[in-house]
Amino acid sequence: MKFFREIKRIFKQFFFLPYNIFGYLFSTYFYDFFLSNKKKIYSGSISLEAKILIYVIFPTNGLNEFHLRTLNYFLNRGYSPVVVSNIKLKKEDQEKIKNKSSFLIERENYGYDFGGWRDGIILLKGKLTMLENLILMNDSTWFPVTKGNDFVDFIQKSKLDFVGATSHYGLERPRIPSKREKLKTKFKFNLKSKNFHYASYALSFSNKILKDKNFFKFWKKLRLSNTYNVIVRNCEIGISQWVIKNGSYTHGSLIDSSKISELLNNYSREKLFEVTQSLIVNSVSVKTLLNKFSKSIETFSKEELISLIMTVISRQIIVFSLIDFLIKELNFPFLKKRLLNLDKDCSKKAIKLVQSLDASIKEDIFSEIDKSSSLNKFI
Repeated sequence: MKFFREIKRIFKQFFFLPYNIFGYLFSTYFYDFFLSNKKKIYSGSISLEAKILIYVIFPTNGLNEFHLRTLNYFLNRGYSPVVVSNIKLKKEDQEKIKNKSSFLIERENYGYDFGGWRDGIILLKGKLTMLENLILMNDSTWFPVTKGNDFVDFIQKSKLDFVGATSHYGLERPRIPSKREKLKTKFKFNLKSKNFHYASYALSFSNKILKDKNFFKFWKKLRLSNTYNVIVRNCEIGISQWVIKNGSYTHGSLIDSSKISELLNNYSREKLFEVTQSLIVNSVSVKTLLNKFSKSIETFSKEELISLIMTVISRQIIVFSLIDFLIKELNFPFLKKRLLNLDKDCSKKAIKLVQSLDASIKEDIFSEIDKSSSLNKFI
């Protein structure tokens, strides 16, 4: 099976090779010289200060309460929002945004979120080096879904130059164990992995990075694409690797995957068993693993439960698989919307998590779910 998947992958790469070569060489020029001319920039009522949020949205069903909740949160924390919409907004939605932002940019949805962030950064070119902090965020998550210690608090207290909410591809990915005895007990974390990166749904940059002339050059020369895998490689992985390879910038994430095993060890065996029951999994191989152990998992030791949980999060991104634990135990303030359209089981567990949130937060989330066919298709 793996052989045929590899053949299919190679054939697909060969078939799209001319398109990918053209995109690699000319896609950003195509956007800058043709599509960029269609964008509209509106001034908002909020003055530009030393801390700025560039918030990229794609409200296909119109602006919702959580967009405004997110903006209000950052306004209360002293940030000046620059909102970039990758879709044309209704007049009333434009006014709502302008009342809570310094600028509103409406643009063609080219380059996904990175295309929007790039336009925002280009708009701020003359002010970048004077900023105290720049946060990039998109509306792929509901934020904030918790109260108290959160992403902005972590940024301020950690004093790191580059901050993400979570990271990907740091944990080694062991083979799926065929037997209980083969569960891996130690998981290495490797920052030097070529694919290691901080998840792009929320990223923070300090003044030290913003003063680096190569920061603006990175965004100006960024190779845009409407192919998701290309965006992940060139942009999401690209910006993290640019920071890391520089060597002079400190970096980290709100949830440190390198310390998850150590953290889990602080919990009782009973609590860890509960964690295994709330894992959200859409990978077929990982589902098979959990099903294989479903009848015997109640007899697992604490160490075996930790090994099982670590195996799952090493094979899937942590913000999917361990989200129930992250929110309830660590007060993690982000909830990925995509959890609701992975499959029926994932949606069911995600909805159960939403129902446990504070009443007003839950109400705003369900309001958006009701209006979205992609979010409610499994409900």
